[in-house]
Amino acid sequence: MKTPLSLVLAMASTFAFAQQSGIGAVKVDPNPVRAGQEVKITISAEGEAPAFCGMVVHFDDGSESRQVKIDGKEGKFPVTIAKTYAKAGSYSIKAEGRKVTTHFPCVGAATAKLVVEADPAAAKTDAKPAAAVCPDGYKMQGKAGKAGDFACKGGKGAAAPAKPMACAAGLEYFANDKARQVGCRKAKAQKK
Repeated sequence: MKTPLSLVLAMASTFAFAQQSGIGAVKVDPNPVRAGQEVKITISAEGEAPAFCGMVVHFDDGSESRQVKIDGKEGKFPVTIAKTYAKAGSYSIKAEGRKVTTHFPCVGAATAKLVVEADPAAAKTDAKPAAAVCPDGYKMQGKAGKAGDFACKGGKGAAAPAKPMACAAGLEYFANDKARQVGCRKAKAQKK
């Protein structure tokens, strides 16, 4: 069976165009940031944004990487992820294409550097970080774990904490506004 030359050329140009678009850049805001402060990580596309692909974002702090599916409806470029870093240091945040379920890898990769500074207020007080102390209007759920991890549940009308709580080493701050829950949990190991 012979394939018409025009069909072969159309397929080749479509493939070449598809190869040009993909992951373009990673932007972190604010940068630098204080330990325990939320940072917004934005991954943008290069060229025309792909409508159907998969990628993974590595945070470089020992926490679990995040897989993202771009489907053109709910998942689109630019992708924004909120993240809190518990410890001061320099981190390399990387977004790279990876097959996620039925989504083939997005083309390309991008990296951004993030500087996390120590929280001067926590250093001055020399207090134990969030030693299972819940914010006003919140009550502890159960007991603190062996690693110091704990969760606090907000009562009716409880205001969300103005700033994230400082967590002990090996723990990361979490907040679930819908469930009115905050606390410190064990940091997840990063998958490679």
